[in-house]
Amino acid sequence: MQMPNTPPMPSGVSFDPTKLADIQLPNTIGVWPPALGWWLLLLLIIVVIAILTYFIKRKPPIKKARIKHLKSQAMIELESIKKHYQNTDGNEAVNKKRQDTVKSLSIFLRRYALSLYNRDEVASLTDQQWLHLLDDTYNYSSKKQPLDTLFSEKYADLLTQVPYQPNTQDIDPHLLGELLDSSEILIQKSIKLFNQTPSLEQVKNNV
Repeated sequence: MQMPNTPPMPSGVSFDPTKLADIQLPNTIGVWPPALGWWLLLLLIIVVIAILTYFIKRKPPIKKARIKHLKSQAMIELESIKKHYQNTDGNEAVNKKRQDTVKSLSIFLRRYALSLYNRDEVASLTDQQWLHLLDDTYNYSSKKQPLDTLFSEKYADLLTQVPYQPNTQDIDPHLLGELLDSSEILIQKSIKLFNQTPSLEQVKNNV
């Protein structure tokens, strides 16, 4: 049967559907390389991540101002302790003045540590634990090996024994002067901790 509007087939020629050519489908679209729009989207994501990272890591100006203020206050208070010790009245007992200086310095260091770390972690530390914390703070981010143990060894008696002894106790003025100087260095080295509030374990491991 011939389809309408179909030209007649030449005589002697029969239709064989098995000899029809295969349908040519268009080529499959590949995943790579991506289209321009995908490249632009990737670039936008990278830029957004970079901007967020910058603002997360950047120290806000208010924070920097606060750190500068805290450092200034700590140095002013320490300088006041130094001046009070140096301006000793000739009529005042020398040992008493030295012991008062050690007491004031011990209280100051405790308050300074409480401002750096979690109060619950620091308040309960006593004796060697307290002195080791001062050493860890003094050595924070230091590349020097071995690390200094000034507070737990050299100044141990001054900070843990002298404040509770009678005023007649002899105190080495040179050792006291070194303790005052080391306390100032401790502040200089550890001031950036104000912007981190690390745990005592992190400071101990110098990270």
